[in-house]
Amino acid sequence: MSIAPITNIPCSLESLNAQEPMAGTAPKAQVWFMLEYAPRWGHKAWEESSIDPEIRQAVDEQLKRIPGARLLLIRQKNRVEGLRFFAAVLGEQPVLYRFQLAGYEDLTELDLVSIVAGSDKYLDNLTDEPLLLVCTNGQRDACCVLHGIAVYNALFSQLGSTVWESSHHGGHRFAANILAFPSGRSYGRLRADNALGIAQAIAKGNVPVEYCRGNTAWAEPAQAAELLLRQQLGMQQEGGLRLLDTQPAGDHRWRVRFAADSGEHELLVERVEGAPVHASCGDEKTSPSIEYRLID
Repeated sequence: MSIAPITNIPCSLESLNAQEPMAGTAPKAQVWFMLEYAPRWGHKAWEESSIDPEIRQAVDEQLKRIPGARLLLIRQKNRVEGLRFFAAVLGEQPVLYRFQLAGYEDLTELDLVSIVAGSDKYLDNLTDEPLLLVCTNGQRDACCVLHGIAVYNALFSQLGSTVWESSHHGGHRFAANILAFPSGRSYGRLRADNALGIAQAIAKGNVPVEYCRGNTAWAEPAQAAELLLRQQLGMQQEGGLRLLDTQPAGDHRWRVRFAADSGEHELLVERVEGAPVHASCGDEKTSPSIEYRLID
């Protein structure tokens, strides 16, 4: 059973009504691991899974050695053979690895640290296959079911094996949320009637800025600054901007520098609090919505 809203309206509708901006709200991770697991997901999907505790402990020990790593569970309709495992290593040149496992015990044979380090041992596992992960973890929040399932079904019916359901990756109130790999970008507020167009734009190498929450490899001010800069430059293509530096510039302000083909760009952005919202349908208390504004 999914978590019922404590408020009178779902958190995603409350956020939308409050016109809460999404730029700078992407979940953060330098490395994403994604493991196929078809059974029911709990509130804490990985921890509450039926996978052998010794296997989970071995994987957790490796994850502790990888800064900024997160693991998601994924599943897909009509999958019957073997288990898929992916590793997305973000950075200036993001890469995606794909593994076929006979069983979960195969996880203990993988050196996750070496994968992230780019070991030659795993070169054959590199893939150009795009991935779209739609959060549908209703045990974490009702909105992930309310919007996520419909978006997943709409995308899977058209795009097939590139689309997966995923456990929670952050931002219930922006549901339906998707993660796009290999870019590592987070997108929110997808619906069944607009998801395909957004997914097709991503597949063409574009960044639909209106729905983009940010690059998950970066801190929030840099996420927002890049999207603000893209709006200023009218830049749609995925490449073209490289994050150089993010520095505090006073209370709730940051200077963020990017390199582009045309030269360097420096932005001064400010974090401003807005209308109170519930971060999740299960939350009793509200917190201010956040907007990053371009000052200079």
